[in-house]
Amino acid sequence: MKAHTTKTPHAEARSQRSPAHFVFILLTTATAALADNSVRLRVAVKGEHNDPRGSVQEVHRRWLEVSATAFHLERPEKVRIEWTLFGDDLTAKKVVKQASGVDTVELAQGQVATSKTKPATFTYTPRHSVRTGSGRRARFKTVEATGIRYHGWAVRAFIGDQLAGEAYSIESIKKLVDGSK
Repeated sequence: MKAHTTKTPHAEARSQRSPAHFVFILLTTATAALADNSVRLRVAVKGEHNDPRGSVQEVHRRWLEVSATAFHLERPEKVRIEWTLFGDDLTAKKVVKQASGVDTVELAQGQVATSKTKPATFTYTPRHSVRTGSGRRARFKTVEATGIRYHGWAVRAFIGDQLAGEAYSIESIKKLVDGSK
């Protein structure tokens, strides 16, 4: 026996709309990628972790390795790369700028330029408990987290004063960078 299926008007409209959406997204993406003076950024976060012996404190060193590729440059250009590393201030319970800097690279069409940022240190103590008293009357006191823990990064590329490319570890950081001007 053959199963009977029906198509609702919404499902039929959705199936007809899908190719149009796909073409629109493809054209929009291709246009953005091929725009004049656009720079594609690839960012890799590197780091080291140090756990001091006999302490609950944690120390992290983070840096960024940035690769930039240009589209449609008529001649080689100097590209200014602005980077920022953000941390969670565990005492104030907000995101703060931990380190930032500016690098300049020479970029030609189709070539890849790389840059490595200076390391930033994030030191924090996670929430933990401390034993007070001894024996059967021992109690544990909760100690809240303190310090600054790594949160994310932002990298933006400029040709002259024009923004030519940007990359963020998470979308909410873009709001922090845009709001800081």
